[in-house]
Amino acid sequence: MTGPHIHIVGAGIIGLATASILVSRGCKVTILDREGVAAGASQGNAGGIAWTDVAPLASPGVWKDALKWLSDPLGPLTIRPSYALKILPWMMRFMAASSKSQVRESTEALAALNHDALPGWERLWRLTGTHNQVRYNGCLEVFDNVAKLDRNRLKWAKQREYGIEVNELSGGDVRDMEPDLASSIVGGAFLPGWAQMDDPKKLCLSLADWLEAQGVVFEVADVERVTASDDGAELTFSDGSRRACAKLVIACGAWSKKLASQLGDPVPLDTERGYNITVPEPGVSIRNFIMLPGHGFVLSPLESGLRIGGAVEFGGLDLPANWRRVDAMIAKAKTIYPKLDASVGKRWMGFRPSLPDSLPVIGTSSASEHIVYGFGHAHHGLTEAATTGEQLAALLLGEKPSLDLAPFRATRF
Repeated sequence: MTGPHIHIVGAGIIGLATASILVSRGCKVTILDREGVAAGASQGNAGGIAWTDVAPLASPGVWKDALKWLSDPLGPLTIRPSYALKILPWMMRFMAASSKSQVRESTEALAALNHDALPGWERLWRLTGTHNQVRYNGCLEVFDNVAKLDRNRLKWAKQREYGIEVNELSGGDVRDMEPDLASSIVGGAFLPGWAQMDDPKKLCLSLADWLEAQGVVFEVADVERVTASDDGAELTFSDGSRRACAKLVIACGAWSKKLASQLGDPVPLDTERGYNITVPEPGVSIRNFIMLPGHGFVLSPLESGLRIGGAVEFGGLDLPANWRRVDAMIAKAKTIYPKLDASVGKRWMGFRPSLPDSLPVIGTSSASEHIVYGFGHAHHGLTEAATTGEQLAALLLGEKPSLDLAPFRATRF
């Protein structure tokens, strides 16, 4: 190893991808995580490389849907009553990010970040030998409501402006692709550019195995505090021990907020609690990744079974899971796939680290150029992991990133 020794806080997909790129550049890497590899959101996502998404969640018209969803405690978006006051500042920032000018800026930034998301992964899959875990099946958006189908055409038009192929389909066309769909399906669209992993946790574990073979050290350790020093950073662990680091990456998802604040960057990070169930024998044949924009969740055929998941719940890191949200998704999924059997499956809830303008934080900390951030990717952590890692590697090695990172700076708020 000829490069510097770099510590990474976070063994999720962002940390693992970043570590892989740094190792390939000759760096020595140590990865620290409070629980271990893929213990959080990185194991429970739907497995899609959704580089075709360019629209931020915050948009001028989102409030019409949001107010309706909030009236349903089991709908696509909900706020736990005991968390309502805590999430209010985040929601106010979300409202500000929904202006036309801010949405335009956020869309440009997301499109630039996601433009290299799939090529970045293809480089990383080849590097780590995980290329056999990806499928290029595309994504099928499905609608059972004409009004919502009509509204989505504006989103498809925007995607086409960025060179993304979107093929609109009739209800019959959609059912030809997915024969087990309900007769109520009125139309949809197919995005052939999508890719999907066999299983997101399997990918993380495979990357970890490859990293260990390259000499990367993994430690289960809870970082309580980070302070900048003249020549790097000092970590303080929950057991009181300390460690000096020459260079540091903070990529611990929903737990990054505290550490960034200690470094002078009080980012408004919160968590979108996501729910899913993975059904080993669903009783239906689902050939494609199915996105249900009108209902706020997806159906993802994985190696381990059919994953039904999505929706957004604001409730912080401490409240217990509300498993009725999984039941609600299953009930809605059965209106789309009437023969679906989800009576047996593994339920899961995880924390998506989310920022009000739908952009992650990627860049240098205010405290030191030796400390960089890669967190807050919300629904696109898997999608944007490889390209994020490439940007962070460039910063740590004193190179110019390939992407303009100004829209992703921690100090933008």
